[in-house]
Amino acid sequence: MKTKKLIAYLLIIIFCLPTLTGCYSAQGIETLAYAVAIGIDKGENDKIKLSLQFALLSNSSSGGGGTSSQSQDSTVSTVDCSSIDAGIALINSYISKKVNLSHCKAIVISEELAYEGISEYIYTLTNNIEVRPDCNVIISKCNASDYLNNSKPTLETVSARYYEFTLNSTEYTGYTENVTLADFYADMLSTTTQAHAILGGINSKNTQEEHSDLPLYDIEGSYTASQTPIQSATGIENMGIAVFNNDRLVGELTGMEALCHLIMLNEFESASITIPNPHNINSVTSLFITSNKAPKISVKLINGTPYIDCYISISGNILSLDENMNYSDGTTLQIIKDYTNSYMEENIISYLYKTSKEYNSDIDDFGKYVIGNYLTWNDWIESDWLSNYENAFFSVSVDTNIQTSQLFTKV
Repeated sequence: MKTKKLIAYLLIIIFCLPTLTGCYSAQGIETLAYAVAIGIDKGENDKIKLSLQFALLSNSSSGGGGTSSQSQDSTVSTVDCSSIDAGIALINSYISKKVNLSHCKAIVISEELAYEGISEYIYTLTNNIEVRPDCNVIISKCNASDYLNNSKPTLETVSARYYEFTLNSTEYTGYTENVTLADFYADMLSTTTQAHAILGGINSKNTQEEHSDLPLYDIEGSYTASQTPIQSATGIENMGIAVFNNDRLVGELTGMEALCHLIMLNEFESASITIPNPHNINSVTSLFITSNKAPKISVKLINGTPYIDCYISISGNILSLDENMNYSDGTTLQIIKDYTNSYMEENIISYLYKTSKEYNSDIDDFGKYVIGNYLTWNDWIESDWLSNYENAFFSVSVDTNIQTSQLFTKV
């Protein structure tokens, strides 16, 4: 009996020995170059210009030839190529490590290339098993390579999390939307909505020195990327939304229009806005607004023409107080409420007609409210909702619940 047990133990040890040995072909972290961002531009000598931004690990750098721009925390390698995969192969040929895209957090495509159509590149990246579906799609108003080279974070190092953090502001500003590769791909193939992406650019000295001649209460939300007057060492900025029709870029939205877009999609969380001061035309009232409930949207087709009704409910907290106004008075709060309702209604309806008449791009997925009216899939396809959207008419009603952080009473 003891002999049998001994033989059994020996057999178990023999079978387990291979699992304790290392694998010669295994790739460790020291053998891989992790790209945190991909840039795609229109090529000069070839079809496209591919840029990869690598996060530098401690005692690590990219070596070899090719065009490469390096900062303290990252390096960008750029190559003209016929395709994304061909570009990666070329970069692999002159850096000391194998390119790995599993930590890529941003796909940056130049505006110039996006106007020509980007479905080929979206399909390629979606099909790549290393590229995660939650990486963001950014349309850059400058060259994608310049966008990557100007990434100069002031509060963290250049890493996959850096690009993730730069887009978290949408939760409390509403000035852009966190659009992922999976979102863009799904919308591009959808029959009820169109694709859209984050709008990015470079914050330059010229941008910082420009002054807007728009009314005071319109300034903050009137910017798109590469237009904000922020003075900062951070080179890039994301503000606004890039609007697509099929796979081609057709226009861009400002920060305020992006906020309206989030409201219509029920993705709006909170933001600070300014409205005209009802008692002083030379000043403004600042409000912190949040979503109250999901918007109520109905779409009716009358003789084939879409009529879209939208009811929006938000809450507003007064941030800036005027010493000459009694905020404990219900009449004062009602006046501010009326101003807020009017301001939001005007901006939302202007935004909706811009997407419809100017861009003919339903990025708010109104088509999902109509598709149920058709008995068969062929009937829905033949209705061609995405083309019919340019004929739409809109009615918008906003109801704001206004309050102050502190209510003052007269003594």
